[in-house]
Amino acid sequence: MIQTPPFIDLHTHTRYPDNNSFPINEIEDAAINGGYSDVLAMANSEIPIDSIANLNIAREFDEKLKIKIHRVGALTENLEGKNLTNFKEFIEEGITIFSDDGKSLIDDGLAENAFKEIGKLNGAIFQHCEKNCHTNPGDIAPPNKFNELITIHENEESEIIRRDLGLVKKFKTRYHVQHLSSKKSVELIKEAKENNLPVTAEVTPHHLLRSNLDINTNDGSLKMYPPLRSEEDRQALIEGLKDGIIDVIATDHAPHPSATKEVSFKESARGVVGLESAFVALFSSNIFSLDELIYFMSKNPQNILKSLGYDTSNTLANTWIETDSVFNTKSFFKNSAFENLEVKIKKEFSNV
Repeated sequence: MIQTPPFIDLHTHTRYPDNNSFPINEIEDAAINGGYSDVLAMANSEIPIDSIANLNIAREFDEKLKIKIHRVGALTENLEGKNLTNFKEFIEEGITIFSDDGKSLIDDGLAENAFKEIGKLNGAIFQHCEKNCHTNPGDIAPPNKFNELITIHENEESEIIRRDLGLVKKFKTRYHVQHLSSKKSVELIKEAKENNLPVTAEVTPHHLLRSNLDINTNDGSLKMYPPLRSEEDRQALIEGLKDGIIDVIATDHAPHPSATKEVSFKESARGVVGLESAFVALFSSNIFSLDELIYFMSKNPQNILKSLGYDTSNTLANTWIETDSVFNTKSFFKNSAFENLEVKIKKEFSNV
């Protein structure tokens, strides 16, 4: 038997609030099945969290769940990258983290204003780094041999990170890079930390355990943003965690109905679920020690949220049993990167 503290995810797509079509308990079920007590909910729900009115709608649903939902405010209205939201109103409501995740803040002038304003308010920007997200979102990382698939080059990520780090240096704004995917991005974060900039970063389980060698372009299950990249990139992400350059393992949990994933790679929706599979897949990989996983999935996410004013006081435990089995998602949305994976641990019960 193994006990762990509850995990805290810094990157979950709750999908709600929406027009009452998403079953909100599925987020709760996936989280509890995977050992998570707290999740940080992205703002790109069907009703985006770009106003206090919409935040209050989300909070009404959040309060019905057994897990703790921490909210992010959108950087721009409707996540369109055109007009900044009212950051001060969000700060007054206890929301200090801002992100358009699913999209990047592309416009350089708007980005400068956002970093300046949020820096003054002692808030934080969590950035999804994708240069072409508003104009020509892509499908797959190089090498790309398919005319119908749009290539997502590494610089789509690193150019946004490089620009943002310049703004962090200028305004001292707290900055967190979401779902790193490349060796170059790790190098940029390393340099920023060596210069004592207020920067943290996350990586997903699927970018740590999968590479573009695993992709079957007749199957949309591994289509995501950022894309799975080379084995060299994957190894750099692992080393970045172990060296303290990357701070957190976050799931980027993105539920999609099977009809949007069990299709060709081109037609597939981008994203995978990860709350339920993260710990069992990572523990079974033998890449990280149990102490390392607790640090990356519980202690460090908690430290980051607490430093930004979020209450993560849960001290309950999860219990796991070591056994050879096959992982299958129990909750409704099964678009996992690790379905049918042979694993060495399963959740016995939970006090979460």
